[in-house]
Amino acid sequence: MNSLRGSEWNRWDLHLHTASSYDYKYKANDSDDLLCQTLRENNIKAVAITDHFTIDMDRIKSLRAKAPEIVFFPGVELRTDKGSNNLHLILIFSEQSDLDALSSDFEVIMKRGSAKAADSDETIYWDFNDIVDFAKKHDALISIHAGRKTNGLDKEITNSLPVNEAIKAEIADNIHFFELGQKRDISDYETYVFKDVDRKPLIMCSDCHHPNQYQPKESLWIKADLTFDGLKQCIYQPLERVYIGVVPPVLDRLQKNKQVNIDKIEVHRIESPVHDQVCWFDFSLQLNPGLVAIIGNKGSGKSALSDILGHMCKCSTMDNASFLNNFRFRKLPKNYANDYNATLTWADEEKYHNLLIESDYGLSIEDAQYLPQKYIEDVCNNIDDTFQREIDKVIFSYVDRTERGEAFNLNELVQQKSRFIDAQIQSSLLRLKELNANIIRLETKKTNTYQKQIAENLKKVEETLVRHDKSKPSEVKKPDVKSENEEYQKVLLLLNDKIEKYKFSIENVASEAVVRINNYIIDLKSLIAQITVLEERFTNLQELVTTFFNKYEIKKAYEFSLISSLDFFIDLLEQAEIDKVEAQTKLNELKEELKALEIQKAELISSADNEEKHYQKYLSDLEEWKLKRVGIIGDEETEGSLDYYKYESEYLNNNLDNDYLEACIKRDGIVRDIFKQKEQLSAIYQEIYAPVQGEIASLLGNLEDNISFEAELFMNNPNLHKHTLGFINHKFKGRFGRSTEASSEFDKLFRKTNFGNVESVLEFVHDLSTAVTENFENAEKKVQDRQGFYDFLYGLSYIGVNFKLKMGKRNLNELSPGERGIVLLIFYLALSKESKPIIIDQPEDNLDNQSVYSKLVPCICKAKQQRQVIIVTHNPNLAVACDAEQIVFCEMNKDTYQISYTSGAIENPEIRKHVIDVLEGTMPAFDLRKRKYN
Repeated sequence: MNSLRGSEWNRWDLHLHTASSYDYKYKANDSDDLLCQTLRENNIKAVAITDHFTIDMDRIKSLRAKAPEIVFFPGVELRTDKGSNNLHLILIFSEQSDLDALSSDFEVIMKRGSAKAADSDETIYWDFNDIVDFAKKHDALISIHAGRKTNGLDKEITNSLPVNEAIKAEIADNIHFFELGQKRDISDYETYVFKDVDRKPLIMCSDCHHPNQYQPKESLWIKADLTFDGLKQCIYQPLERVYIGVVPPVLDRLQKNKQVNIDKIEVHRIESPVHDQVCWFDFSLQLNPGLVAIIGNKGSGKSALSDILGHMCKCSTMDNASFLNNFRFRKLPKNYANDYNATLTWADEEKYHNLLIESDYGLSIEDAQYLPQKYIEDVCNNIDDTFQREIDKVIFSYVDRTERGEAFNLNELVQQKSRFIDAQIQSSLLRLKELNANIIRLETKKTNTYQKQIAENLKKVEETLVRHDKSKPSEVKKPDVKSENEEYQKVLLLLNDKIEKYKFSIENVASEAVVRINNYIIDLKSLIAQITVLEERFTNLQELVTTFFNKYEIKKAYEFSLISSLDFFIDLLEQAEIDKVEAQTKLNELKEELKALEIQKAELISSADNEEKHYQKYLSDLEEWKLKRVGIIGDEETEGSLDYYKYESEYLNNNLDNDYLEACIKRDGIVRDIFKQKEQLSAIYQEIYAPVQGEIASLLGNLEDNISFEAELFMNNPNLHKHTLGFINHKFKGRFGRSTEASSEFDKLFRKTNFGNVESVLEFVHDLSTAVTENFENAEKKVQDRQGFYDFLYGLSYIGVNFKLKMGKRNLNELSPGERGIVLLIFYLALSKESKPIIIDQPEDNLDNQSVYSKLVPCICKAKQQRQVIIVTHNPNLAVACDAEQIVFCEMNKDTYQISYTSGAIENPEIRKHVIDVLEGTMPAFDLRKRKYN
């Protein structure tokens, strides 16, 4: 019973008894009727009648007549001598077998000829080799009880002796199915048995002996035509074709997602066609929900069918169609497409009608993914955003929804996961900026010009001090105190005491208070400015915190603040301004009072005699000289003073080089921090790609040229050459002097740098820094914006994170268009979580046989488990290797131009003939072909 829809999942029972078995529990006349009723109720579509030691042709004919919709295979259950006298084998014969001849042969050859202990059904058995010979001569399949099933291979022959293991291996070589007793036997066979013997289909059957007690432990599902050829196909694809359980996953998918599975496509000519002398299409084609392979010779209408399906599914890629376009079937003036109407029926019985001429796909939501050959070629010949978008969509689909947060695509997810690291990088860049400013200051001090200037200034101040010391006022002796001057001296002493106190208050109290309050105001204003910036930057953060608390219903009281209220600091500033005025007023008052005292003193002195006047003049000059000397000596913080230049000179000689080296080392540390932070971004990419990478590994195994993802740091600034050299004035001699030499030198450094390695990057920036460090004397003129140069060079803004999709060791841009095509198809077929049908025109184009077999085939096999897959192929080997559920053979009548489609399963002899006919004279077949076709 061949199906036009190809290989379909149905319930089978390959071990069922009738009243012809000696130990059957119900032998009434209606046993066959009850059995047929039971099979219908359990939706059994194919049955092997396996009575003990007999092939009852009349019984089988009766069952076929009573239930013509069910396929009944003749069969028989036998005992063999291997291991014990109670090991059971089952022979299953073709439904096409001549029952009379088969029954007669069994009676003559097996019952009368080779049977042992044939006097009783309880004792009869056969030599194992006799059973195998009879099966081979009658093209039978052999099933053996195994696992925990009674009278099974593993119960009757243990592994206690090496000879027993050899016996079991011999048996396994000659049988086709293992019939298990329990579902848990499956894992045991997968784990232990199939390590040593070829994989064979595992089945569970009812072994029913009563029509009213049909209670199989598990349902046996087989995906095949309801024919003996279909059953044989299971031998070559046991995992794909046989399922034990409630319902196969693919069938379950279909039942739950009928709206995304195409059930049928029809195309007919309209009632009044313009071109009534030509009929291109007049067909109705049922489609399998698994893999549909459209085959045929060149020009037979394969792409026409895929284009029609793409058209009816409103696919956005129809601009790339090879048949339904304005240059072929829609070409004016004939425009054949206007004569044909198509109907697409979905598995949920929804229908869509449209003429083949309609071509507005712009705003439609596509019901399938269609990859015409031209679309694949265009995408793969031009590695642009289209290719990347397709890959990104698939990668994002593998990210668990719990990990996506608020992201709706891959870029948003990366940004979301990298915010914290971005903030760390910004913090590092601020530290770098401050350190670069300090390094520039130190580099300035390393110049001969600066050091010579310090030395000359020191010498000049020392000379000034010597000359100043020489200008010390000549001593004037204090006049003797005269009795008439006693009152004068008292008043003078009192004034001097007051003046000294006022000077002390002005210099050490009032002035310090003003300086302190001024510094306080400066720092306070800076703090307020920074808090203002923070408030602006973190306003959104405060909103995010509120949203977070509301979203997750966190009721605990929480006050979100940065440091303190800005109003507090503004109040401090206002009070400081008031305090400043008061301090300045106080200082001014003290100065006025001091001035008054000095005037009073001057008036007093003016009343003294000449000798006293000269002495007081001397004291005043000496005080002024001392103050000036103190100013010349100064301290290490007072620029222009002797101690300042001494300290600076000592620093230049003893500490500068060490401080500069430490600053440069510290800067390298910040560079390493930034690089490490960027590597953390790389780790985020790796984390995102891990699920997809795992899926590829499980799908393709450990191929030498497997598909892999590598997230890595790379140079992301295409203008790095121009940007870097733009800081440098090339008029000066040196390593990066003349433009041509500078460009050549940069290229040499660039080529040897591995931007994914921090030490190599540091070597790169150190080499470029020599534009400054090779000669500090002209550094300011050679690199005028040294701060910008250093911030750019050491800030690593030109290093980004990128993921590279590789095949083997080659990057995507190094692959041929055909190799890029297989990468694209891997994403579309095996990795995409899309459930709508996918239609591909010639996926194997530009691929070698090895790539087809090692990469494309596993991907198609994976895809058809998840969605309906329809492929057009020039190479039926692809359909064979993928065990296509349905083959559609295309033919065009070259006289009438009518295109016809013949469909069915690979195991269908007519379809098999078409497959072989198309194969001849083309590419050599896969080894799998011989096993499937013969």
